[in-house]
Parts: sequence; C-alpha cells; structure tokens
Amino acid sequence: MEFGLSKSHTNNEKVQARIQTALDWLDSKSTDELLAEPIGNKVIAEGVELRFQSYDSRQYDTMNYETHREHVDIHYMIKGAEWVRWADEGTADAVSEYDPEVEIQFFGHPRTQHGKALLTDRHYATFYPADLHAAHGVVDGKVGHNRKVVVKVAID
Repeated sequence: MEFGLSKSHTNNEKVQARIQTALDWLDSKSTDELLAEPIGNKVIAEGVELRFQSYDSRQYDTMNYETHREHVDIHYMIKGAEWVRWADEGTADAVSEYDPEVEIQFFGHPRTQHGKALLTDRHYATFYPADLHAAHGVVDGKVGHNRKVVVKVAID
C-alpha cells in the first residue's frame, strides 16, 4: 500500500513503469473483455504477470496475511466487492516459512491496527514487499463471488 514517511520513499523507475504498463493494459480492456479472460496466468510484458481469479469472499477470521519479497501485488477487482486489509511488516507473527518457489510467506493477524479498503468494480490496491496484506474479505457479512486479477510486478 502506498503509505509511509516521505523520507522513506524510494522510486524505482523500472517498477513504476511496469505498474503503469499493467494499469494501462487493464484500462484498455472493457469489463466484458476482462471477464472473458481465462482463469490463470498471462504475461503481458517483461516483469508483469496477470493472474485471473474467480472465488468467493471469506470471513476475516479465516484469513491469513501474506507478503512477497520479489514483487509488488496489484489487486484489481474486475467485478465484485471485497475488503482488503494491510499492515506493516513486523506487526504480525509468521505462520509459515518463506517459500521461494511460490514467492510467499503467511502471517497471522496483526497485533496492531490495520488498514482496510473496499475494492469494488474496476478499483485496485497496490501492495509492496513490506506490506502484509489480506484480501477476499466479505462485505456486509455476506459471502459474494468475485472476479479479480492480481498483477505480479517484478521488482528486480
């Protein structure tokens, strides 16, 4: 999530260009075109992979937080609604070891307050490697079906 102290901000031009490539690609497609994409992975540029998903939202207490070391995540809701939450690295205990094959590590719920945003049609949230994040959260206590794409932006 883009949040922090301005003195800590670093701008990696390659990563920012990849993020813009992804957002431009998504903006160039209609909702119907995005919904017609097959579930699965699609590389659209060097260092930019789209992962199209279809799933039901979940209760917060059943979710783990996650983080990645080698990429930025952009959660882009095509159609549906869910709560996404985030917290700073170091605010939750690890519940798994880092898995370099899948490029993920899971954490429990933060010990401190977390941020929360509602993703709805054509909205997105960007999570950087230091962001613990949990997605797929139910809205208004009701499970809903979502179509989303998670963009994996390499930071190398």
